Amino acid sequence: MTSLQITYFLKVADCMSFSQAAQELYVSQPSVSRQIHLLEQDLGCALFDRSRKNAVSLTAAGMVYRETFRRAAQDFEAAQHTTRTLSAEARLSLRVGTGTYWDLSEQLLAFREETLRRYPLARLYFESNDFKQLRAKVRSGGLDAIVCTKTSLVDFDDLEVAHIATLESRAYVKKGLLRPENEPLQLEDFYGQSLMMLSEEESPLAMELAQIQFQEHQVKVNPVWMPNRDTILQGLLMGDGVAVFDQYMRFSKDPRLTWLTMGDQIPVCVVWNRKNTNPLIHVFVEVLQRTMIGAG
Repeated sequence: MTSLQITYFLKVADCMSFSQAAQELYVSQPSVSRQIHLLEQDLGCALFDRSRKNAVSLTAAGMVYRETFRRAAQDFEAAQHTTRTLSAEARLSLRVGTGTYWDLSEQLLAFREETLRRYPLARLYFESNDFKQLRAKVRSGGLDAIVCTKTSLVDFDDLEVAHIATLESRAYVKKGLLRPENEPLQLEDFYGQSLMMLSEEESPLAMELAQIQFQEHQVKVNPVWMPNRDTILQGLLMGDGVAVFDQYMRFSKDPRLTWLTMGDQIPVCVVWNRKNTNPLIHVFVEVLQRTMIGAG
């Protein structure tokens, strides 16, 4: 299978005519027919139905390969466009978004050092936002890549997703609320507590998965959806309930809070638009997979 064969196939699929395709490609019709025949041999199936005189149509296999080859051609064209804009003096740039209240400063510093070692002229931009905004920005092109929990994704269309770590799930609560501060927490201590979690709009599966962790141990909690992490933190500090997050949350080191390690884990990933061929995205994935706790 060659790029020439794919080009000829896509042209015939567009024209639904071998003769017209040959004219638009400025080659002979036998040349087009020969290349299509070789492609069909390589693939092991017929791509066109030639049973009707002076008319061709795509077979079921032909329809599948037409869409596959079109996507591949579009991706290749995007890659060519990116590489044409690069030169020895070109400055690569990458815009990265991370979840609000995550402390990934060490990982981002390691990424910056690695990037500048490979690409000394690269420019890097970082921002924090809620998962809803991060998803919108990576789809619109406002960000090149984002770091988020997999539970915050429900629509993967046009997105590339790379798993980077599986983090520890913790139930956070105000010190002294459930037990005296010098006594270790037990899971049954959480029975009847309000479980404060992010809204379904921001993290669609978070509440359901957190509840399951308690239900597996017959511990009943009362779900309460909160608008953002700030309100959850304030609720924790006021003793209004508990929350389930990972160990990278900034308030994990707050001396006013304590936590109990849960049995489940939280998958974290890097997400980017499939059409984005920026080479720094892959450097970003590599560094986070190497540096995050629970990576791999």
